[in-house]
Parts: sequence; C-alpha cells; structure tokens
Amino acid sequence: MVEKNIELYEKIFQKIRQYKKIIIHRHERPDPDAYGSQGALAEIIRKNFEDKEVILVGKKSPSLSFLFDTVEVDSSDYKGALVITTDTANFDRIDGKLFTKENYLIKIDHHPPIDNYANINLVDIEVSSCSELIYNFYTYLKDKYNFKLTDKAAELIYVGIVGDTGRFLFPNTSANTLKVAAELLNYDFNMAQLLNRLDISSEKMMRFRSFIFKNYNVYHDGVVYLKITKADMEEYQIEPGEVSSEVNLIRSLEGLVAWCFAIDEGNKIRVRLRSKGPSINQIAEKYNGGGHRLASGATVKNWDELDDLLDDLARVVFEFNKNKEILGTE
Repeated sequence: MVEKNIELYEKIFQKIRQYKKIIIHRHERPDPDAYGSQGALAEIIRKNFEDKEVILVGKKSPSLSFLFDTVEVDSSDYKGALVITTDTANFDRIDGKLFTKENYLIKIDHHPPIDNYANINLVDIEVSSCSELIYNFYTYLKDKYNFKLTDKAAELIYVGIVGDTGRFLFPNTSANTLKVAAELLNYDFNMAQLLNRLDISSEKMMRFRSFIFKNYNVYHDGVVYLKITKADMEEYQIEPGEVSSEVNLIRSLEGLVAWCFAIDEGNKIRVRLRSKGPSINQIAEKYNGGGHRLASGATVKNWDELDDLLDDLARVVFEFNKNKEILGTE
C-alpha cells in the first residue's frame, strides 16, 4: 500500500523539510478521522523536526477535543507558512481559510478526488481513512529517513481508523487496515480507555437518539430517511455536527440498504447518505456533494428537493436488489 504513493510522499517530505512553519487544517464539523489524521501528522513532524513550528487549527468538537487543542490564528500567522489539509475532499469544507495563494498548499485525503485544490494532492481512495494514509506516509519516512512515531501519534491514528471503519465493521476495512491497527497497538496508549471515551454521550445526545428511533421513516423498500429540523435541534440543544455523528445509529435495521439524515441548517439542508451495498456517491454529486461509494454527503435547497434525492436513492436500491436477485446472491 505504501509503494504506489512514493513520489508524492517524497515531494511532501521535501516541502515539510523546506518550511520552518507548518499549519495543518482539517474539515468543518470534524469526525475522529479529521482529528486523528491532523493531530498525528503534527506529532510526526514535531518528533522528527524539532526546530519546526507546527500549528493546528479548526473549531473544537465537544466530543473530541480531549484528544488535543487547536489554536486561534489570524492572517499574519500564515506569512511564509506551509499549509496542509487532511481528510478534506473539497476546498469549501476546509475549516479556516485564512491562507492565501502565496502559501504552498498540500492536500492529504482519502475521498474521491473531485476537487484537487492543492499544489500537491496526495489522494488514496483505497485506504480506510486519512489516518491510515498518514501511517502509510510515516512508514515510508521510517524506512527511508529513520523517522520515529510517538505514542500520541499512534493513538491518534488509531482513533481515526476506528472512527472511519466503524470499529472495523465497515467494508472499507482492508487487510492493510488491520495490519496497521495491530502495529499501532504496540505503542503505549490505553485502547480500552480511548474507545470508552469515544463512547461517552451526553444526556441530551442519549435523548436525541430516542428521537431518531421514533422518527425515522421508511421511504421505499430498503430506504430509510430522517428529517431533522431547526426546531428539533433547538429542543434537544444539539448542533448539526452532533446530528451527523449519529447517522450510523440505524444501520442495524432489518432490511435496510441505504439511508440518509437530512439536517436543516437554515439556508440549506445537509444530507448524510449511507449505504450497505449500492454506490451512492454519484447521487451525492448530483446534489452538490460527494464522498465515498458507501458514505457521502449532499446539500439540497428544500424538502421538495430532498424528495427528489430520495427518489434517486430508491431507484439505485431497487436496481441493486434486482441485480442481486438475478445473480442469486440474496
């Protein structure tokens, strides 16, 4: 898994070596992989280039801020800095865009490469997570330049992998993913304590989960959706990012093939799409979004357009089920 990206790994290494100041961004409404990949890359750079200033930026997530702190920056901080984004497919999703075209920009990501916005775009859609890609990058640096990995970096990479694979339950879990996870467990961090911390939910989130189970709707055979209005979020005192983090809660529903959460953010409705089989990223692209084959995000203007999206999702699921019947794989 490491060999195919060697040229890009080397180019990124040379740029990191060249700059004294490096500012690392992640995507808005961060998940464990955004935190893990961003923080682990910073740890690797700090450990192996002790003379460099590494700055992590991004709005804090209440459930993940225990992992590390970010700092507030202004435009002056970017003077002469190298900027790196991790786990961020689209330029618009970068959390904090105070850098300019004068800054050299590197993108490290694992989503389909729709928006190659950087000077160097390291994109590998075959890895489970951006955190796994960061580990592959580290492996190259270890073999060629004798780089070291800290215990904290190992913990952060593990967090990212666990988050994006649903604790190794999702189909993006590969043999290399499990190999990396096994190697990470040789480092000094408490896996059980870490996973327990990720499991902790506030009382308001526990009550919101009850709302999810009570209010999801079956749109068509195998297709389920949930509408979350601004009034719903106000009632439960939760943010859109917290809603998105619960999208896999209904994954175990019998007969479910594809589903979505539609979250009203006022001027737009964000849609979190998930699938157990049929590809849904093309639907997401049709509705101003994108992502992975089985996990994508989209944006619709109103609830009527959500119905159009659900029609498309139902057609995809119908064709998927029909092909399974023809192939006898039911």
